[in-house]
Amino acid sequence: MAKEERPRDDAYYERERVPLFSQGDLFRDVPLDYPAPPREIVVDEEADERGARAFLSGPLEFGPALLTTPTCSMRAQQAEGYAHPVRTLLPVVPVDRLLEVGVVGDEQLRLVRKYDALINYMYLPQLEVPELEFAMPESVALLYMPLTMHHDLLEGNRITQLAREGAQQLQRKLVWFASSWLESRDFFDPPLD
Repeated sequence: MAKEERPRDDAYYERERVPLFSQGDLFRDVPLDYPAPPREIVVDEEADERGARAFLSGPLEFGPALLTTPTCSMRAQQAEGYAHPVRTLLPVVPVDRLLEVGVVGDEQLRLVRKYDALINYMYLPQLEVPELEFAMPESVALLYMPLTMHHDLLEGNRITQLAREGAQQLQRKLVWFASSWLESRDFFDPPLD
């Protein structure tokens, strides 16, 4: 498959499409890590043909996170509201942090910005929501580090929802990460209501 460019920056977000949480919602002030000894890089000792892989890890911090629980799984099917309180999210970190600790270099970052071409990460463009006093620099969601928490920890902290192309990109990236199957973004049809 030919490389497919990621969505345009202005095609990622929309303020609030529906009141119930949906896959692809972005939240603020979420616990972003498993409690672990402070360190910046964990290196996987099993190297592929390009060498060992580096992943971020570190002390418990709070910041933005992207909801990945499937919308149809968390919403009640026969009634209004939610079926259960369990939510899975991905920590979101600035791309500058990946550069600082050497997880990516300048050439990899160029590919991330153009194609969102790293299997372990999903690119998220800069976002500013002045009415919520929220600003996020260009960032990546850490696909390899899902966090599970109770719904109540997220209540009142939603910043935005992914728009159609952003939601398609999320589904594309989740499938690629989980199965190594890379399909065109147009293949995916996320439920947006």
